[in-house]
Amino acid sequence: MSAKVSARGLEARYGKAPALRGLDAEVAAGEVVAVLGENGSGKSTLLKVLARVLPSSGGEIRFDGRPLDSIPRRETARAVAYVPQSVDLVFPIRSLDLVLQGRAPHGRGFVAETPEDRRRALEAMRACDVEGLAERDAASLSGGERRRVFLARALAQEAEVWLLDEPTAGLDPRHRLEYFETLWRLHSERHTTVILVTHEIGLAAHLASRILLLQGGRTVAEGSREAVLTAENLTRAFGVAFEGRAGAFSLRSDVLPAGSLAP
Repeated sequence: MSAKVSARGLEARYGKAPALRGLDAEVAAGEVVAVLGENGSGKSTLLKVLARVLPSSGGEIRFDGRPLDSIPRRETARAVAYVPQSVDLVFPIRSLDLVLQGRAPHGRGFVAETPEDRRRALEAMRACDVEGLAERDAASLSGGERRRVFLARALAQEAEVWLLDEPTAGLDPRHRLEYFETLWRLHSERHTTVILVTHEIGLAAHLASRILLLQGGRTVAEGSREAVLTAENLTRAFGVAFEGRAGAFSLRSDVLPAGSLAP
């Protein structure tokens, strides 16, 4: 299967501080790829660079074999949906209007949304089980409801690639499950390419077909769950000793403090 998104020697920085240091990655069309790593490893930065929110400072990104910087921004705005970890809703906004923002790349300048845009937005909300929240102020929604509204915005955008940054951070187990059930159903139906940043090793082991493991802005390992999620790779990436196998890892008992609640 040909690469949908590929990065070679990718570099990015915040001011003078490097965030990505020669990172390599490849994502095939229709894959769910989980990006794992400790805080500061470059996970969120990678998504921002792929979404063209943050410019790269070196290396190359290709989208369907084309250099990303050669593709018009309007084209990538239609093809790539970026959902950051948190979005501050400064002003009141209806959930439906939030989802309609996903239609903006398909519009004509400052022309208001069309009946077709509204139809597609409501269809996306129905698919994400949030159509009943269309008239609610998005700021008044629960965390799980709001995350599904943002997922509906990505769906209304009709993007081929979804970049999701910690989409279930802070959610309780029930809302996490509801979100991922929705995400998996939509991915299965529409064959979207999903690049998902998460801290949850078990989630990555069960949801993603491939794993990208980062440390210090570089690729530690990339490939299948079985190949990447090894105790050795996780120890290298997170700087603490792991033991176990894919989907069932724990910290080694001999490195836990005395009296701790070891699994």
